Amino acid sequence: MKRVLLVLMALMLLCGSAFADTIVNPTENRGITATAVSVNLLDDPDISPTTGLRLSELEIPMGAAGLAVTGRYMPMLVQICNPVDDQTRAAGTRNRAPWGVQYADIIYELQLHKNGETRMSALYSDILPEATGPIRSARMGHAWLREEWDCGFMFYGQQEYKQTNVLDEFRALGAATKGVLFPGTAGSSKPWKQFYERDYKPKSLGAKLQQPNDVTGNVAEISKLIPDDHTATNHTFKFADQPYTGGDAATEILVDWKRPGFNSKFTYDDATGLYSRSVDSENKKKGYTQWVELETKQPITFSNVIVQWTPTVFFGNDAPVSYNVARDGYPGEGNAEIFMNGRHIAGYWKREGMNTRTVFYDENGQEIAFQRGKTMIVQLPLEKGCSYK
Repeated sequence: MKRVLLVLMALMLLCGSAFADTIVNPTENRGITATAVSVNLLDDPDISPTTGLRLSELEIPMGAAGLAVTGRYMPMLVQICNPVDDQTRAAGTRNRAPWGVQYADIIYELQLHKNGETRMSALYSDILPEATGPIRSARMGHAWLREEWDCGFMFYGQQEYKQTNVLDEFRALGAATKGVLFPGTAGSSKPWKQFYERDYKPKSLGAKLQQPNDVTGNVAEISKLIPDDHTATNHTFKFADQPYTGGDAATEILVDWKRPGFNSKFTYDDATGLYSRSVDSENKKKGYTQWVELETKQPITFSNVIVQWTPTVFFGNDAPVSYNVARDGYPGEGNAEIFMNGRHIAGYWKREGMNTRTVFYDENGQEIAFQRGKTMIVQLPLEKGCSYK
């Protein structure tokens, strides 16, 4: 009898360890040597460079623009607010959910405040919708993301502290003279001002949103104001034709911003091959709320989820600088957790300069071939947390 009990206890321990969280060490030396890469090219013009999807098969909403509509590759980066809902107490949920972001090819999440609040940046390319929001202000890391893509940039306000002045940075980098910046707070004489709207009234709510999280923008129309001779950076990813089977299993990902109400969980659905996102509550009794689009109430899902460990320095409580590029002595590289097809890759990232793309590498130092579809990239400070199981 004693022997049977010992065997049962051993089995219970094995089962428990099999389902335990794997906690990531963001600074571990993974011994990855990133191989030199060149610009990726696509032989088929019907394949999206950012999602790998067939453009002719996408469902295009009325009034949209973008690569799938016009054939012009000109991404647009839009600042999307992530406010806490007064009922769920979870950021970006229920009446505080974003709209139009289901059309984004890539969504970035960066820290906004020292207390753990975050902000999204939605990168549209295949489809540029008529309406997206709530549009809010930019920080330095967001400006550097724009430089990576050399794309159009929509934002409503910006950081202007001495060491983190976004407008000064745009002038220094030359973006201010390219005709690609579209600040919603500009004067009414600016041609793009007519395509921003305050007091947005979602059909799903039947009421105006609360300020300041009430600004919507017409990405499709504003993109047409970019000069015809401006060419965005070729940012073509590599894509796989088969489901990824390497790495280790990861069907649930926990991103810990050390701030209840902003911490998130990604759950993999084997039937669809997609990750859905949910956000925890400031109220422990409420648990997690699924992240959905405001108008359709449909989950915002991803084929690829990346945690990009990014050194972040604060020059004030609301003045972060996310070093997602080589700058000010920071190397522009580091570890990256890459999740796709329910698997995890202990990888690496590297971006050598402002006008170069971020490349993600596998454990062997080879550029990752993503699963076809949309991608979420969390630029997570080194002092935050990530685990999976």
